[in-house]
This record gives sequence, C-alpha cells and structure tokens, in this order.
Amino acid sequence: MSWKNLIISFFLVSTLFFLSASLSFAKADDLVIMDDGRVVLYVTHNVLADSIKNNEEEKKPAAPIPTPAKAVSLAPAHTQSTIKIDAPINNDKKVQVTITTPSPTQAKPPAPQAPTSIQGPINPPSSPSPNTTVVTKTVDQVVAKGAGGQTVFSIKSEKANQLTISQEDTKVKTSLPLQIDSLSHALSVPGSSGVPEPTRISVLPKEAIQGIVSKGVLQSKSAGEAQITLTKDLSGVNYTVDSVKSGKLFGIVSIKAPEEVQLSAQTRKIVPTPKSTILNFFGNFIK
Repeated sequence: MSWKNLIISFFLVSTLFFLSASLSFAKADDLVIMDDGRVVLYVTHNVLADSIKNNEEEKKPAAPIPTPAKAVSLAPAHTQSTIKIDAPINNDKKVQVTITTPSPTQAKPPAPQAPTSIQGPINPPSSPSPNTTVVTKTVDQVVAKGAGGQTVFSIKSEKANQLTISQEDTKVKTSLPLQIDSLSHALSVPGSSGVPEPTRISVLPKEAIQGIVSKGVLQSKSAGEAQITLTKDLSGVNYTVDSVKSGKLFGIVSIKAPEEVQLSAQTRKIVPTPKSTILNFFGNFIK
C-alpha cells in the first residue's frame, strides 16, 4: 500500500470517529405536568450508552445524570390546561402533544350571571376560543408529578401508533389518544365524533391490576407476567389483561391455557368476557 493510500485511510478513519462521537449525543424532551398545574418542557442532552470510551475513562467513576439544560414554561400554575397526547405514526418513539390553555380571564371562576365555557377537568371546549392559547410539541414522554415531586404516571411511545402508560412497574399499551388535565391530573380518552365528551379513566394501571387480583379473578403471579392494553368499545374504556393460567388438571396433568380479564377503567368492575374452551369446561379443575 502506498503512502498516499495510507494517508487517505487515516483521514477516513478519523472522520468516521468524530462523526460517531458527535452522534453519541441525543436530545431528549420531557413534558412535565407539575402538581400546581404548571406545564414545563425540559430539554436535556444525554450521552448514549454506546459512546466511545478509552481505558482511562472506564476507570473513572460514572458521571452524574445530566441536569436539564433548558426549561421552558408552556402553561402557568393554577391554570386549567388540557394536554392531548397522540401516538406517532412511525417508530421514532416521539409523542405529539397539544397544550390548550385558557387566558387568565377565562381561568377565573365565573360570576353567577355569566356562565363560563370551561365545563370541568375533562370537558374542555370542543374548539379553542380566540383567547385560548394552543401549543403543539413533539416530546419523548409526558410525566405527571405529585405534590412531593414524585412521578404519578408517565406516557411515552415504544412503537408506531401506540402509547405506553407507566405507573411504577405496571405498563399499559393503548392505541387510543389520551389527555390530561393539568390541575387535577385526571387522565381521560378524548371525545370523538360519535361520543364528543371525554371518557374519564378513574382507575390507573397499578390500581387496575391490584383490583383484578384482589377480586380473585387473576393470580398475582399471572398478573405480573400479563400483557395489559387499554381499549374502548360499546361498554366503555376497559383494561384488557391477557395472561396464561397454569396448573394441574385434576391435580395430575400439567396444563396451560390463555386467560383474558377485562376491568372497567371507569367503574372498577369486572367486564364479562368469553373464556377459552379449556377454561370454560375445566377452569375450576385447574389447581
């Protein structure tokens, strides 16, 4: 190999190295709904796990988690804003959020003789009034914070046309759009053309699983391994828990059968669902 080829190879390798190093930095945007109703966009710059390190860097202690580089206030405290969340149409894992906030004059309690257009935490006006501020953002996740700063629940996307609601170690997937009231943190499914009113989700994911287990419908072990989805049909908005019931038929033969349980996200009641053939005939004999 000639010196000319060696020099060209060196420059190519150097260019690739600096490009990979620069790509190791990624911007993450978190939309945080505070306990007092504030809506804040936090922009952070994180180093990806696969960034290049040399031997000396590996010996150093791990760097602290980077603090937010920028915080942008999108809605003031003590103002009733509605945050609508839509899943992405591709796999970029970004969610689309629309924050609708009334003007300060609209946010004040109405006088007895003058009714207001704001009806309640989950009943925003169908179309923004001229004095309403609407902000649209694309973020990595939406986080609802409690009074002590702890995360109540978060919403993000792991694949196209799907949202994931997380509450501690319980995760629920849904293809439905969602919305959050900034003051009450009430979670709901936005209205549609057929049903214009939003549907309130009164039971959060962790409470739903605990409710199913406490009713004896599902074993605790099965619940921990179950796939949970949030769906909407004529009966309302429901949690559908798909798991596998395992045991011994008549105490002798090992058997596994698919099991589905539905819990209303509005009433906390079990919704009747068809059982598999095995469970329908032998469910009471599997121990």
